[in-house]
Amino acid sequence: MRARFLHLADCHLGYRQYGHKERFNDFSKAFYALMDVAVAEKVDFVVLAGDLFQKRSIDALTLSHAMRGLERLQRAGIPCLAVEGNHELAYFNESIGWMRFLAERDLIVLLDTTFADGKPLLDPYTRRNGAYIDIKPGLRVYGLRYYGSSTASALANIGAALGEADRTGVEYTIFIAHTGIEGVLAGEAGGLTHRELAPLRPHIDYLALGHVHKPFEFDGWIYNPGSPETCSMTEAAWPERGYYLVDVDTSAPSPTVGEGRGGGRHTARLCANPRRDFVRLFFKVDHCTTPDALFAACRDYVEREARDRAIKPRNPAAPVVELRLSGVLAFDRAGLELDRYEALLVESFAPLLAFVKNATQPTEFAVAADAQLNRRELEQQIIADMLGRDARFAGQREGWTRLALSLKQMALSGAAPEAILDELANAAPQEE
Repeated sequence: MRARFLHLADCHLGYRQYGHKERFNDFSKAFYALMDVAVAEKVDFVVLAGDLFQKRSIDALTLSHAMRGLERLQRAGIPCLAVEGNHELAYFNESIGWMRFLAERDLIVLLDTTFADGKPLLDPYTRRNGAYIDIKPGLRVYGLRYYGSSTASALANIGAALGEADRTGVEYTIFIAHTGIEGVLAGEAGGLTHRELAPLRPHIDYLALGHVHKPFEFDGWIYNPGSPETCSMTEAAWPERGYYLVDVDTSAPSPTVGEGRGGGRHTARLCANPRRDFVRLFFKVDHCTTPDALFAACRDYVEREARDRAIKPRNPAAPVVELRLSGVLAFDRAGLELDRYEALLVESFAPLLAFVKNATQPTEFAVAADAQLNRRELEQQIIADMLGRDARFAGQREGWTRLALSLKQMALSGAAPEAILDELANAAPQEE
């Protein structure tokens, strides 16, 4: 059995980012581009892994754009298999949401596994409801809407039910879910662990995910394409994202025993769709001693970046540009004059939007520490230096430093709060 499909997610139609109408249109343009790819590549079907819309309550224009894109697939005879994401779940007191509205008009096949007493009901898709559809002979697609913190337990139960399901004639299986995976985004908690996904592995060839806007894949069976448009400036770090074009061939050699399904039975190619460029610039201010010297150095940097972009443009549309200033200022923050920097971005990039983010620290928070000191000596030097800058403590900074380190040690040793308060009351340095 051979098949080709396109996997996308997180289109966020209707997002009027920064309150700008052109950004609203950009999200629709990205969606249209992917619909055109599906038609041009003659895929058998499209997989939409949630968050077609930016929010549950959409306006008429957003709905019109969604229908216009999906009608391109419908005219080409290409079904779109979808699940609901967290942004578009119907309100609890509504009978249907907008994704169900699209399903009622046969613009999408809205898959969802329902549960009775905790047991998943793996029913075929009929009358616009069901957990799975046999989209072509030998190929079955399951779906699960966004379940939030309950996703892990839901998948564990589904995995057990799949082990008992009748798979007669099924050669290849896809599962669509709107959920993240732990560790994909540095510094952000949440998402499923690979252990929690393990119950699906013996039964699923391709796990089609959405929700996280960063593209990723794991172990030849877990895939997440990332967002087709840029929903936040941090996504500028992932230019190669948009959709997967997947070719299935079940006549290929089966994976080694113990590896699970998936690997070797398909090839998945991550593709980047056209989108408006987001340019994120970083400049450290530490080495500049005056406002004019800082602006001159930053101007050289910004103009150089603009020239490089002009030589190798990715998109002719005006970009969204952000300049982030960081480090320790050697002068008063009032001398920074952020309007000058915003005007510099406008002059250099002719952007759709320009932002200057001031993440600098004033010089009074800078501490010159001796790297040769041990940890305790280093702590003592830093605390004494900072206390010396405050008129309330400068006269007794050595005593306050000793007290601060003593209180820290008591806390680390598990001292009772009352004991710490007594130490603070009895040992606080007295003004002479």
